Amino acid sequence: MSITISPIGEIKSSFNNPEKSARQPSIDGRKGVLVVNENFVEGLDGLTEFSHIIAIYHFHLQQDVSLRACPCFDPGKDHGIFASRYPTRPNHIGISILTLDKICGNKLYCSDVDVLNNTPLLDIKPYVKQFDRVDDPRSGWYDGVDWSEFMV
Repeated sequence: MSITISPIGEIKSSFNNPEKSARQPSIDGRKGVLVVNENFVEGLDGLTEFSHIIAIYHFHLQQDVSLRACPCFDPGKDHGIFASRYPTRPNHIGISILTLDKICGNKLYCSDVDVLNNTPLLDIKPYVKQFDRVDDPRSGWYDGVDWSEFMV
């Protein structure tokens, strides 16, 4: 089976260096702009009514694939890639929940952007509290992290 996915736009951010990019949107994300290709602008109709969106994108600069990761939140400990948010995933697909500040034409101005500048945007979905929120979830090894050193 072969799957072909084409970007619907690009994410603009202040992060140009992979070594100095944000770790997660709620920790050190910043303002950014999702620039949607003109032929997809009609699909943005009604999106201004939502406070948050889910951006799906491609880790375009990531070359490595590894089924093990040692995330910065748990230094020195190895985890399976699917038990982490690490970018060395087999298909290099990332997701972020972003605050939608405003839409002007084909530009979605957002807060909490945590991706590299010029990241290919694959899709946008509205964040729907009735579907996307889970009450009292378990977060595996993340539950044992001392977040005080990461939340500034």
